[in-house]
Amino acid sequence: MTDVKSLVSDFLTIDDALTLDGETTKALQLKHLNRLRTLDGHAKYFTRAQGCTFIDENGDKHLDMIGAVGVVTVGNNNDFVWSCLQKCFDSKQFMMGAISYHNVAAALAHNLALLSPQGKLTKVGTATGGAEAIEGMIKMVKLATRNKPEKTHLLATLNAFHGKTSGAVSLGGKDKWRAFQQPTLANIDHIEYGSVAALEAALATGKYKAFVVEPIQGEGGIIVPPEGYLKTARALCDRYDTLLVLDEIQCGAARTGKFWCCEHDDIVPDCIVFAKGLSGGLVPFGGYLCTETLYDAAYGSLETCYHHTATYQENTLSAAAALGALQFILEHDLCGMAQRKGDLMMKRLREVQQRYPDVI
Repeated sequence: MTDVKSLVSDFLTIDDALTLDGETTKALQLKHLNRLRTLDGHAKYFTRAQGCTFIDENGDKHLDMIGAVGVVTVGNNNDFVWSCLQKCFDSKQFMMGAISYHNVAAALAHNLALLSPQGKLTKVGTATGGAEAIEGMIKMVKLATRNKPEKTHLLATLNAFHGKTSGAVSLGGKDKWRAFQQPTLANIDHIEYGSVAALEAALATGKYKAFVVEPIQGEGGIIVPPEGYLKTARALCDRYDTLLVLDEIQCGAARTGKFWCCEHDDIVPDCIVFAKGLSGGLVPFGGYLCTETLYDAAYGSLETCYHHTATYQENTLSAAAALGALQFILEHDLCGMAQRKGDLMMKRLREVQQRYPDVI
């Protein structure tokens, strides 16, 4: 074997990378990656992370107050999730392949089906992140409704955020992220979030394949809809033969006191899109859960079963990280913890609000 340094003198090995000093790391990132975003975001150089703590290049500790925007639900570098990945490394599992059986991915899909609302979402599609999962959902919905020529459009909400790929920004309801992306995907309409009247007026046209909505709008401002909104949306979608798709990428995976946010309304959507909190914060992962009826309408024939494949789908490491995160969430009652700590935080915030009503 020829040493790589003799082939490319400036090549950086993994050992080199792990021991880079702060200045070199910053210089390389600013040269080769997104310079303006890094500088505008006042990036810091963190060398280690554990639980809810970051340690920077100077050894100073920082409290993680954002969790990688909802990703690190189980904490940074969770030991249990790492142990699940390590077991796959140690046993040299078959990691990925387009046409093969995947033991860890199959086990994860089984567990997700068990934990789906009322156990009724039994089919799983995987992806490497939330935006890709949204793209996969859009394709599935279009395939599933291909024999309904009257169904021509998708319906979403203003200020929604569904990711930053081209299809996802088309579905999203923010002009900021659709800028310079024209032409966006055609036949997507947006209505006011939380408005039952706007929803019914739109669905009554009969032209919508699906209504895609966040149970709580994330980037839109952490907007909780009026009580009963999702339950009404479910009833209206049934009445007008429209699929109900919930984007729980940010609000799912135990972040609201229930595993799935829609469980607060005790409804069963046709599809839930997930990501973030089920990655363990270690391996990119996302996907969707849907009913067997929806999945089979899209992929239940030899004509269409190959219409959505991806190199990394159902890969063992992503599935292992998700399976480990799922087990940790359940065994440590992170749903209950979110509920208790959320109630405490809101109580204390309201006390501050009473003292400073002109500010809050």
